[in-house]
Amino acid sequence: MRNLLISFAKAVCLTGLLLLACCSDNNDKAKQQPVPFINQDRFGRFDSIGNLGGKPVSIPDGVVLHWVRYVGDPGDFDASKKAQKYKRPPITYQLPIESFGLLYRLTDGALMSYKEQTEIDYLHDNKTLIPKGEPFPWGYTIVYNLYSPKQLKTFNRWFNDILESSKESWDFEYSKQPNKVFGLTYYQANNGIDPSTNQPWTDNIAGRDLYIYRDSNNNIKTLILCDTVGQVQSCHHDFFVSNTPVKVSMSYDRTYLKLWRQTEKNIAAILDSWVVTNDGKLIKKQAGKV
Repeated sequence: MRNLLISFAKAVCLTGLLLLACCSDNNDKAKQQPVPFINQDRFGRFDSIGNLGGKPVSIPDGVVLHWVRYVGDPGDFDASKKAQKYKRPPITYQLPIESFGLLYRLTDGALMSYKEQTEIDYLHDNKTLIPKGEPFPWGYTIVYNLYSPKQLKTFNRWFNDILESSKESWDFEYSKQPNKVFGLTYYQANNGIDPSTNQPWTDNIAGRDLYIYRDSNNNIKTLILCDTVGQVQSCHHDFFVSNTPVKVSMSYDRTYLKLWRQTEKNIAAILDSWVVTNDGKLIKKQAGKV
């Protein structure tokens, strides 16, 4: 009996030692996993990091609307069991970003950043300009990472779909206009004549003005749809960032359509300012960070 108890005690001790060894081994592995260096702003807020367009980026926390979404993240309203069990991989400079939002000021290329003067400006413009129906200089902007080779890099198909759907769903056609507008090829909705005025219809919300820009390979890289009715007319502006697999979608007051080319250049420069080294060291001054 005594020998049996001794054997049992030895087995318990051995099991304990093995468990300790496993814990120690796991702790050693955890220590070996490098924690990425993350930049901060003057308020101590950490940047959002990841990979955008194949490059490591460090995005100032103050400029991001809501949060940065990473590839594989469930949708905001996804209540499935799969979404509830989802565990995001550790965030590193190699983890591909899917999308994030910004507020961009078209008049000077500034970004709205929380706790900074630009937030005060944005709130002031909301309070004073919108109630009066005056041009609102801020554009809601979403940046999309084209992380898959299967993702389209032109708007050729979308453009053709717009032309086809206008005929099939709304019974009108787009006609190419002879003169460009601000360097954009202009297509006007030919949606019939208003018998009361003998002029083209102006109250068809589906017949938005269509503008495109083609690159040297005749691929559509910019596509803009602008309202033609309403007291406040807006434009939905989509473009691909040059030489980078990134797409940008913007919505802003039609007054600022004339700034489309400079806007694209400014957005590209902003994104480039967030590119960092593989270990997170800054290369340029970050746009949106004081």
